[in-house]
Amino acid sequence: MRRLALMASAFVLVAAACADTAVDETTTTETAETTTTTEAPDEAAEGPAVAPAEVVFEAQTSDGTSIVVASVTLPSPGFIGVHSNADGGPGPVIGHSELLPAGTSTDVVVILDEPLTATDLLFPMAHIDFDQDGEYDFFPPDVTDDIPGQTESGDVAVVGAEVTVEG
Repeated sequence: MRRLALMASAFVLVAAACADTAVDETTTTETAETTTTTEAPDEAAEGPAVAPAEVVFEAQTSDGTSIVVASVTLPSPGFIGVHSNADGGPGPVIGHSELLPAGTSTDVVVILDEPLTATDLLFPMAHIDFDQDGEYDFFPPDVTDDIPGQTESGDVAVVGAEVTVEG
């Protein structure tokens, strides 16, 4: 019986040594006493970089239908999501940009879903196209496929400024 177990173990080891495995596959080695499974890192599962991101947004006058974000720097393709004011911090999303490339984009115009009717604080936030589908997918709490970009220090890349509505 020991001889059969030893032969089976040797066969498994030889078969494992001869197997052609890709980087993202799982390798399993079995002996008479243990089973060891090792998974190689799958870089695609980690997703695109989320940092460092930066948003520059200044107080401005608008007709209430759109805002202009002075610049956004993204480590991976993504969006500017414009959040409403919720007690001085970011609230629900009220508009978003088209897909922006990695790098710095300037003078990004964002059309708001509903026009502002009064002067208020708005909070443009960098969002990474984490699922890489080219669609803006961040409407918490239900949809959070795309995630906020982070600054070099690990904070959410968001800035608030007053938008004065005229006209």
